[in-house]
Amino acid sequence: MLPPNKTSITNRRILIVNDTKSIHNDFRKVLTGGANSALDDIDPLSFGEESSNGFNEKISTEALKNLTLVRENEQGFDLDSAYQGEEAFEKVRQALAENKPYAMAFVDIHMPPGWDGMETLSHLWQLDANLQAVICTAHSDYSWDNIIALLGNPDRLLILKKPFEHIEVLQAANALVSKWNWRLQAEIKMEELEWRIEERTQKTSQQKKLLQQKLEELKETRVQLIQSEKLASVGQLAAGIAHEINNPVGFISSNLNTLQHYIADIKQVISSYRKLADLSATENKTLKNAVLEIAENEQKVGLEFVLKDIDGLLLDSIEGTQRVRKIVSDLSEFSHINSPDIVEVEINELLEKSISLAWNELKYKAEVVREFGDIPVIFCYGSELSQVFLNLLINAAQAIDEWGIITIKTGVNNKRVWITIQDNGNGIDEVHLTKIFDPFFTTKDVGEGTGLGLHIVRNVIDAHLGNIHVESTLGEGTSFHIDLPANHRPLHDNKGSENTQNMY
Repeated sequence: MLPPNKTSITNRRILIVNDTKSIHNDFRKVLTGGANSALDDIDPLSFGEESSNGFNEKISTEALKNLTLVRENEQGFDLDSAYQGEEAFEKVRQALAENKPYAMAFVDIHMPPGWDGMETLSHLWQLDANLQAVICTAHSDYSWDNIIALLGNPDRLLILKKPFEHIEVLQAANALVSKWNWRLQAEIKMEELEWRIEERTQKTSQQKKLLQQKLEELKETRVQLIQSEKLASVGQLAAGIAHEINNPVGFISSNLNTLQHYIADIKQVISSYRKLADLSATENKTLKNAVLEIAENEQKVGLEFVLKDIDGLLLDSIEGTQRVRKIVSDLSEFSHINSPDIVEVEINELLEKSISLAWNELKYKAEVVREFGDIPVIFCYGSELSQVFLNLLINAAQAIDEWGIITIKTGVNNKRVWITIQDNGNGIDEVHLTKIFDPFFTTKDVGEGTGLGLHIVRNVIDAHLGNIHVESTLGEGTSFHIDLPANHRPLHDNKGSENTQNMY
């Protein structure tokens, strides 16, 4: 289907601006088709002087033939008159308001007592920049340079110097009206071209469907990559946790081995006591020797030290087992990444668990400063928020080259819990700040990251009706600010989209 045909639209409206009524009549005789007979009645030999209206009435027979030929090939003009510049201004304004603009205007240079032709044309072009114009001027009026200096670009302007021929008027009218209409036709062609572009775009709907299908496949791949990112994060944590578990297990094993030696020594002393008991009924000399042997054995094994150190070793062993139990418990809680359960969570405690899980990354890079406020419990996916905090803590540690400070702050404001995780590391370049939450965007080297960590962080925060934003200064550090509602609970549908529902 083609657009509506507008090619038949033409505009042949002409405004004559002159303070002399007879000149308007002369323009009408020249420009209207009904004046042919009047011109034909003119005796070409009778015109010898310039008339008072500015027309040169000495016209040759050949000129009359040309004038008639031009008229036979034109469609006639719609003429309108204005006798002062201010009146012309109002007519142009009204014509534009009615969507009936003038194509061109004949403007006389002298029109006392109001605006002259130059001032009039300047005002008219302020209203209608497309208006074509003819300045009617005498030899003693403005020079061409003066006109250009006053009116600017001359591409809309012709000059007729008095006295002028009838054929010049008609040709100027035809040329400028045609020029105006050519501009209109160009605009119509441009609209038609835009329409055809739109039509061509519509014809690509099948290709769009194919692209949409590919996009769905890409989204599915993205979900798989997100899961891979989660698994990679868990793997990284598992390595750190294994290291942390090895420490308490190591000194527990060492303490138990030491305790084994101590027990052997104690057995030796006890054996001596048994000998003493066996000899208790013998001669005193023998008993005395046995007692001396016991004293020597006690001194040899350092019984007093052993007995005291046993308590410390046992306390260390108990503390080590408690640490193992806590680490395993935190890992078990974090490992339920895909758990659908919404639970009440104390954010400060969740942050502590996340610090414990990330400690292997943190302890060699930064001092962790806690500035926890008194905040209410919230309903959330605890494991997912733990992953958020864990990612941000690990990122903070990786942003520090040698040794720095990671500050964690919490508080509540207007029924929203807020968390800030701040580091004094390398900072983020300003050009990257708007992209860091985009999927697959990373500033790390190839193979060191997928660019999904912070994207997952934002998705989790969005699912909790929360907000996250980042502030960073290159070379000074980065702050991630999170706020979460204290009176809403997040929900996920069975397709993985995020919804929310008021807990009340």
